[in-house]
Order: sequence, then structure tokens, then C-alpha cells
Amino acid sequence: MTKVMVYVMIRVMLSLFSPAYVFGALNIANAVVWLSVAAIVAGAVMAMTARDLKKMLCYIIVAEVGYMVGGAWLGNRAGMTGAILHIVNDALMTLCVFLAVGNMIHRVKGVAFEDLKGLFRKMPYTMAAFAVGGLSIIGVPPTCGFFSKWYLISGAVQAGHYGFLAALLFSSLVNVILFFRVFEIGYFEPSGHHHAHGHGGEPVAEAPLGMLVPLLAVAAGLIVLGMVTGPLVTHLINFAIPGSIV
Repeated sequence: MTKVMVYVMIRVMLSLFSPAYVFGALNIANAVVWLSVAAIVAGAVMAMTARDLKKMLCYIIVAEVGYMVGGAWLGNRAGMTGAILHIVNDALMTLCVFLAVGNMIHRVKGVAFEDLKGLFRKMPYTMAAFAVGGLSIIGVPPTCGFFSKWYLISGAVQAGHYGFLAALLFSSLVNVILFFRVFEIGYFEPSGHHHAHGHGGEPVAEAPLGMLVPLLAVAAGLIVLGMVTGPLVTHLINFAIPGSIV
């Protein structure tokens, strides 16, 4: 749902008005990009203060919306391509990490950081899928998150908007810190719960298949979507962006 209004905004910009009006006569593009920079930085900083996985991910979404809005208002093809591509990618990345969070809540009843200790042993498949989602949000190839971020960075460089470029890089670095902190807690910190819950030497307690299969499918989709970015941009996104945007 957070992506729908970005889609609506881009449709209004391109279809209802025109690129010439939006990026010329209207003369607010630069201001909107700076607002996006504020959203990205604020989202990243707030995510660093979160002590709960769900809250952390919600703040990351605030920053991601800043990516898309800023990219669309850079006024060039690379930025617009990155924004449209990121709508698709971010919908899938967000779905992946929140499905994983749902599985964690189902098993350990909470996602405060202290609840995540030892989860890589308890829920190896859920955490592996969460790791793929996290790496995609960071922007690690070959996941889809890398490619939309690449277009956004290219668009920022083309537009000479180094504030937006700095915000993208700052947010990516913050995401590295955030996700690796979660990985560290889940992998290295012992949970100390195994015997208390009577697992009897069997610490693996995955989510039910009905929750696990969709999660693994979405996680695989992040890599597949990364692989088909080229055709997606060539045949669909380029077709949707007016030729007047170069």
C-alpha cells in the first residue's frame, strides 16, 4: 500500500500533466527532491533508534518512499526508471521481510531485538529468507534492490543532485548496520531458551509450511526479479516513460 500512492503520483506527473509542465513550468522539482532527502535521512535515523524489528522495518519503508519520490522528481530517465523499478522491487522486498517477521512472531511471540537471539538455529529457513530480503533492501547484487538503487544513483549523478546521492548512500550504509545487527543477534547470541521450552536437543522450530513456503517463494523472487531487470526496463518501463524525459 505504501507504493500505490507513489504510482499514483507518477501517473499524475506523466499522464495527467506532462513532463514539460511538471519539470519546467511547475518549478518545484528541486524542492520535492530535497523533501525526499529529508524523508530518507529521517527514516534511516529513526530506524537506528528502534529496539524492535517491526518498527525498524517501518522506518526503513519511510526512507524507501523517499527513494521513489526523489527519483521520480529528478527529472531524468534514469531517476524515473529507478523510481518505477523500485515500486516493484520495494513491494516485494517489504513483503519478504514482513512475512519473515510474521513467522518469527508466530514462533517466538515477539520481535524485540532480545527475542531474536539464536533464531538462525531455531528458524533457519525463515532467517535465510529474511537475510535475502535484508540484502536486497541494502542493495546487494544480484538481488533486485541493487538494480533500482543503481538507476536512482545514476539519476542523481546525471541531475547533479549530490544531496540526493548522499542521502541514498547514507541510507544504504545505515541499512547495512541495521540488518547486520539483526543478523548478529540472530546468529551469534545464544538464546538460552532451548531447554526451557523442552525441545529436547532439537532446537529447530520453524514456522508451519503454510507460512514458510510463501516466504521462501518471495525471497527467491527477489533474486529472479534482479536477474530479469534488463528486459523489465527495456520492454515495460522505458515504454511507460515519455520520450521527452531523457
